[in-house]
Amino acid sequence: MPRRGPSALRRAGSPRAGVLLAGLLLLALAGCMPAVDPGQALVCRTVLVALHPEGTHIEVLREIGDADARGVAIVYRVAEPGAPPRRASTACRFGAERTLPGGRDLVSVTHDGVALSPVRLFLLERYWTGKGADAAATAPPRPSALAGEGLPLGRGGVQALQVGLAALTTGSLYGLLAVAYSLVYGLVGRIFLAFGEIAIVGGYAVAIAVGVALATSGLAGEAAVYAGLALGLVLAPLATASLARLLAEGVVAPLAHRPGYAMLVASFGLVIALSEGLRLVQGGSEIWIAPGRVRGVVLATTPDGALATITLTQGAAIALALAGALAAIVLVARSRFGRAWRAVSDDPDAAALMGVDARATLVGAVTLAGVLAALAGWFVVAHYGNISFAGGLMLGLKALVAAILGGIGSLPGALLGGLLLGLGESLWSAFLPGAYRDVAVFGALALLLALRPGGLLGDAHPGVQRV
Repeated sequence: MPRRGPSALRRAGSPRAGVLLAGLLLLALAGCMPAVDPGQALVCRTVLVALHPEGTHIEVLREIGDADARGVAIVYRVAEPGAPPRRASTACRFGAERTLPGGRDLVSVTHDGVALSPVRLFLLERYWTGKGADAAATAPPRPSALAGEGLPLGRGGVQALQVGLAALTTGSLYGLLAVAYSLVYGLVGRIFLAFGEIAIVGGYAVAIAVGVALATSGLAGEAAVYAGLALGLVLAPLATASLARLLAEGVVAPLAHRPGYAMLVASFGLVIALSEGLRLVQGGSEIWIAPGRVRGVVLATTPDGALATITLTQGAAIALALAGALAAIVLVARSRFGRAWRAVSDDPDAAALMGVDARATLVGAVTLAGVLAALAGWFVVAHYGNISFAGGLMLGLKALVAAILGGIGSLPGALLGGLLLGLGESLWSAFLPGAYRDVAVFGALALLLALRPGGLLGDAHPGVQRV
């Protein structure tokens, strides 16, 4: 019997590399716990008000606790009347550890590298910070968006860490959708372009869930947004799985084995139809959610205050994307559905002789891919904070590039391709003109296909591929 393409067992290979990436992310998040005493930090923020003229605007950027628990350094942005905004720093030392008597008594204050004289320090503590609640009421708020101290690194290390985190963020999104493409292509050898737009449908479902939570939950704004995101994690997969199944029954299955470019043209038509439908129903403007102050942790910091950070929604989005992609890989490798998928992928005629329903397997694969697209839509809303009807085509094309890069039809290859594409985009944006980033990405894709048409984990010399 004839066989198509590389072995599906190899395409559904071990997810150890992805598990390692997810583990490293969790370790990074777990190792950055807050170490600044709130009481000492409040005293030091109170000091900031006394160090600048009346009418000065102060925005606290970072609070850093000393290793001996006797000091707090504050990095902040200050705009004094008639002067341009600038970054400043103030370090406060206390008479004892934060948990002991004297842990709130100032013994020294250093402002922009210059220590206050004993007389100024006495006046400051006697007539300002010693006023307790009255003085504390004027203190600028804590930087609730960031917590933890992070690793002390040089500027190059902080930049490398932040670039790597940006690469993991976009790469996990591309990889998630690339796995969705490969689920369908691995069965029928056809590209179904609509998953980017299906992801946008899922994103709109999440945005609607956030709006409902804000209007009806009775929670404060930030808590309501998080409740809406949790609700969206249920509603979006239901919406996109239903849509994907409808498209699978009505479009994908009937066109799966038709000659020519019927599937490609039909799926491109669906992209336009879904995009315009969303525009007519939801309007042409972007939908934004307002989570309030974005909370997160500091991964690393330099002595001069440069930071590498990750937000909580960003970490959740990365973890969800990697978990979704890895779950699909494990499902295909270990489950009954996966055995049917691999059988139909390797030899549909032999699979039919063994009683495998190729059409039902294809419908199930498209539905599963729709669920992955829902997770991608949740990712976009939770991390970027907005959704637009026009974003599906470019998102889908980037994910398709990732799938081809890794070897379309190979699920681990699709995830690897997404991570590599995210790394390439992040490196280009960090060191080269961002306007040419997409030119470089698609140019590199053309070069890769010329040198290795099957992608990184596909066949080096594949046969005739159908699209």
